[in-house]
Amino acid sequence: MNRFRLHPPQVSRRSVRFRWEVEPRTNLYRAHSFALRFPESCDIERVPESLWWTIAMICLHAHWTILRPCRVELPVTLDSRELEFWMRLLQSEVTTLEGLRGNASFDLGIEIDQAGPRLSPPAPLPDSGRCATAFSGGKDSLLQAGLLAELTADPILVTTTSPMPPLQDHVTGRRRQILNEIAGRRAVTLVEVESSFRASWDNHFADRQGYPIAVNEMTDAFLYLASLLAAGASLGATHLFLASEAEVQQTVERGGHIVQHKHYMYSVATQRALQALLAPLGFRYSSLTSPLHSDQVQRLLWSRYADLADLQYSCWRVQDPEATCSTCSQCFRIAMTALAMGQNPRNMGIDLIRLLRAQAGWAVPDSSPNPDLLPTERVAHDLHCQIVRSIAQTPRRRVAKAIRKSGWRRAVSSEGRQALRAYGELRRRCASRTLGDAPGYRAGYLKYVDPLLRDKVAKVYARSFREQSPAEYEGLLSRTDVLARWTLEPLGGAL
Repeated sequence: MNRFRLHPPQVSRRSVRFRWEVEPRTNLYRAHSFALRFPESCDIERVPESLWWTIAMICLHAHWTILRPCRVELPVTLDSRELEFWMRLLQSEVTTLEGLRGNASFDLGIEIDQAGPRLSPPAPLPDSGRCATAFSGGKDSLLQAGLLAELTADPILVTTTSPMPPLQDHVTGRRRQILNEIAGRRAVTLVEVESSFRASWDNHFADRQGYPIAVNEMTDAFLYLASLLAAGASLGATHLFLASEAEVQQTVERGGHIVQHKHYMYSVATQRALQALLAPLGFRYSSLTSPLHSDQVQRLLWSRYADLADLQYSCWRVQDPEATCSTCSQCFRIAMTALAMGQNPRNMGIDLIRLLRAQAGWAVPDSSPNPDLLPTERVAHDLHCQIVRSIAQTPRRRVAKAIRKSGWRRAVSSEGRQALRAYGELRRRCASRTLGDAPGYRAGYLKYVDPLLRDKVAKVYARSFREQSPAEYEGLLSRTDVLARWTLEPLGGAL
């Protein structure tokens, strides 16, 4: 059994460090500590001690699920209700991990021992009505930034810079440009938190154990929430947002247990459970985008906030000084959505010639998915179907015009001609699929949006998209309700 011993947070004027030990030695970690470093604008002395402990648990608990069997030793004592909450949240995560691995056993395999003073609950922060959102420059965070700037006064955008070598997405010049420009385009306050967390682990540790997931896919959203919480507490922002689109809510039931999409770290069920944990501190935590499908997020961003759309930064495979890799499926999907809207992917830094050549052999999905698909596979199928719809809406001449924007000489080169031929072949193969209309927005998920903005964003979505029939997603919504209610039950909260 692995023994995970957590040490008290070490708080200084502008940073906090979290440390732990693991016995026996594990290949999961490259370092056994990480820091959060804040700008001068954040008075982190306003962050209560118990919140630092909560932040430590939020960031590190996901690792215990891949260190099983694992005994966690805390040098403090949690309230018994909070302890049960953590055990249930861990169980929901273990169930998803084992479900995605194809196992039928969902044993928790985690113990939490406590030895130390009981943490005193702090007084709740007064509700200032000020909002803060996690901000990365991706389409989801850009849309939330646009909505908050339109609907609230002086929202805070909290970006977390935490490089994870060998990836460069957190350190490119393009990312720095976006951070420099966003505050000039909207009346927002940008807070950048620096962290060493994402460099502290071996990102392939989980998949080497048979889990179809990288370590950062289990933890990134928790790190971004940690930065949000600390920045919110220091600046008096109590309404916190982290984007969670409709695809992340995909679930299935296996043997009476609910298996989530692999990005459960920011599913609505997880967000609502953590909201119950944070409510006594005065926080509200949710997503503005949970009623929207991924392509709707991009369409609303490009139509309602066109002056922000060129800042979209969605490719994690990017290599500096490029804006995107222009080869991956993510670049392909967002480029096709932009073309279907009559926009040029070049505005996001996507090289359309390189992209179409790289995706020439893209596998067109079947019209009807296998009903036994797991959530992650089902979402991949649905996203591929949306690419097919985008291609159907995009005539070849529009792509040719976009290619010419790369420069006439390059457009008529052998690479340019290959790209246009590749698109023509893609369009021909997609024509054989009958998929019907794209789904509408899911109004049922509005109930999970912070009441401060629920009615306002509901009006925006209703004016922008048709509503999806509730019957088409009632099973998903019901499972979200069941899982969130079960996880937060020890805290006495309600949906």
